[in-house]
Amino acid sequence: MKKLNPSGPPKAEIAAKNAAKAKAAKAHKQRLEHDRRRRTLTRTRVMRYGLRNFSRNMWLTVAATAVMTITLLIIFATVVASSLLNETIKAQRQKMDISIYFRAETSDDTLRNLTGKLRVIPNVSSVNTSNSDDEYKKAVDANKHDQAYMEALSLAASSGQGMQLPAVIHVKLHDTDDRAAVDEIITNDALFKEWIDHARATSDDVQIRQNTLNRLADIMNVAQRVGFGAAGLFVVISILIIFNTIRMAIFSRREEIDMMKAIGADQRFIRGPFLVEAELYGVIAALVATTLGYLALMQFLPSLGRYIEVGYTQEFMIQWFWLVALAMIAIGLVIGSISARLAVRRYLKP
Repeated sequence: MKKLNPSGPPKAEIAAKNAAKAKAAKAHKQRLEHDRRRRTLTRTRVMRYGLRNFSRNMWLTVAATAVMTITLLIIFATVVASSLLNETIKAQRQKMDISIYFRAETSDDTLRNLTGKLRVIPNVSSVNTSNSDDEYKKAVDANKHDQAYMEALSLAASSGQGMQLPAVIHVKLHDTDDRAAVDEIITNDALFKEWIDHARATSDDVQIRQNTLNRLADIMNVAQRVGFGAAGLFVVISILIIFNTIRMAIFSRREEIDMMKAIGADQRFIRGPFLVEAELYGVIAALVATTLGYLALMQFLPSLGRYIEVGYTQEFMIQWFWLVALAMIAIGLVIGSISARLAVRRYLKP
């Protein structure tokens, strides 16, 4: 009768299994390393062939890149213009206030009481008071270079008829479209009715400026739609031009492609150079468009700053230059990739 081995399988058997596992692991590692090298080599060759294709037909390359550059410049200009107009409208809204005029003899205590009544209105963000003397000083300071004005003022003072200007309370609102609460207190409050200067009451400047800003906002919206519409049109044109460029490249290299298929080249290896070629159009166009856009901005923004608000936009464009450049490159890559994929799908069938 055979005696059972209670200690498990023989040591030789265990060693053989371990050796087999080690050999299998080594073979698997070698396969992974081989696949990695093969993929790296394929990518390198695809990039090299793509660069070669890019430089083969320089006229088509220049044409495709130029149209793409114009497209990206229009997108860049539209975004910057929208930012500038939004910044200007926001700044002007913040500057707007309601001016309420009171009789020149209104005391400081009365003005403080009137100011307190306005401050409790939820839509009021700030209230500033200027009495008659303050307004007189402001008028003198504003017209100190106007010789005729200063002579008339001096003549009136020498004759004992000093100029008395009304006191003013300037009210800024959170929502400039909602001034109903302020109008109600001006109309119904007894203290306001007693001291308000009925000859001037409240300034209509805020409503005029509000209407102007609303019209500017409408114009901005129309300009944005036109800008993005033009950009969309040029995107389509760019796609068509790059599509036809890649199509012509495929036809001109038909024999080369057939030979690659005959020797068993992978489909991705055959299509890859055309994708690289089209994406290069986008990258180069993005770099050119970004450079031209920034040169134009640095040239014209200081001059525009005299008429509109440019501070935030200028700071953002300088501080986040690389982010803007990457965004432009990404757009160029997307346009180039879409164009090439449409072309190879249509004309490079397996």
